Amino acid sequence: KLKKCLNYAERLEYIENNPCRKLDNPKGEKPKTEFWTVEELDKVLKTFDLTVYEERQFYTAIWLYFMTGMRVSEGLSLKWSDIDLKNKVIHIQSTLEYQGNGKYVRKEQTKTRAGMRFLEIDDETVKVLQNWRTVQVYNREDNFVLARFNSPMNKSTLSRMLKRHALAAKVPVITGKGLRHSHDSFMINVLKKDVLYVSARSGRTDKATTLNTYSHFYDRQIVTGGAEITEVLGELGLTANPATIPPSKETE
Repeated sequence: KLKKCLNYAERLEYIENNPCRKLDNPKGEKPKTEFWTVEELDKVLKTFDLTVYEERQFYTAIWLYFMTGMRVSEGLSLKWSDIDLKNKVIHIQSTLEYQGNGKYVRKEQTKTRAGMRFLEIDDETVKVLQNWRTVQVYNREDNFVLARFNSPMNKSTLSRMLKRHALAAKVPVITGKGLRHSHDSFMINVLKKDVLYVSARSGRTDKATTLNTYSHFYDRQIVTGGAEITEVLGELGLTANPATIPPSKETE
């Protein structure tokens, strides 16, 4: 602001030269995004009461975001027609944009061109999705995956739920973006996946950003070679819970 004021004073000929002209603008560091280890995820998942319909919905959302690395808007826009549980593939091809007053638009595009992608998922994630669909009230092909009833989950609802269960588990409070970061760190540092693979999986175009952000996170070293997420989750004892609850018949 000082530089702009002095530029203005120079134009009005109150001063001959702006002494701040050659100064660089200060560049602040980007705020650090908190994210979880898989052990912290396990603590959070254990805070859910899966006999409660809404809790099952939130459990599914957290699991899905952590295990896929989707952007929040990508996950909220997912419909069952986008998921092939038999072949363990999710087609990311849309985002959800809220316009206020309960209105939203499902855009048939992603944030970047690289965001249009197919994601492979592990056996436990398949089970989590199958368990949720079994009890979900509206679960046809054209219904939203993470919807409690017939409307998609709101981003603010996801944030509140993350905070509540993080505090209950006594782990860092993170955002939906933090779940995405958690996934990338898990893939690079635990599964030892190549940064190009992780960048493509996350729908990023800049592999350097992926590597610089996530390569320092985990201290734990696990040599997995080409093993998939299923094997590591089995080693860690992190498995899907069965669908044992009746769906709620309330309306939103």
